Amino acid sequence: MKALKYPNCFVMHGGFSLLEMIVSMTVMSIIAAVVMPIIVTSTDAYAVSRDTRADTDRVLYALERSARFVRETPFAADASGLAVGSATTTQYLLADGSGIRLSGSELELLKPGGVSSVLCVDVDRIQIAYFDSSGNAMAIVIPAQIHRVSLQIQSGPVALEMYAMPRSWIGRGGG
Repeated sequence: MKALKYPNCFVMHGGFSLLEMIVSMTVMSIIAAVVMPIIVTSTDAYAVSRDTRADTDRVLYALERSARFVRETPFAADASGLAVGSATTTQYLLADGSGIRLSGSELELLKPGGVSSVLCVDVDRIQIAYFDSSGNAMAIVIPAQIHRVSLQIQSGPVALEMYAMPRSWIGRGGG
């Protein structure tokens, strides 16, 4: 038997050649260039979605709390109608001083005695409309004749609307 002149020529050494390294880095760069815009776009879309959801939740809470306040409106002591003291397009106040009003950009829930709590901040617009027992919009608001109330709140891109009927009318033939 003849001894091999170069005994280690077929032995594999670990690692990459320079050419293999350059080719793999080029392929990885191309993949990263394709995938990166997708990741950035989806991250931005998630942030916008999260912010919109937070704004919607904030406005919806204020709207539901306001509608609940309207539903709980009591009758006046003389039973002539609801105990509403003042009803305008931006406020709904009861005879005892409690109510809902827009003060600057804050929607406030007033409690008897002048104590208020903020329902929603950064409110751009609130629109309160009043309806009589026939469902007709009231051009001149007569508090004793209010049977339904429409509440609209807009804050930034979010605008929500809800109708409420005071429960005091239930069983009195006026609803």
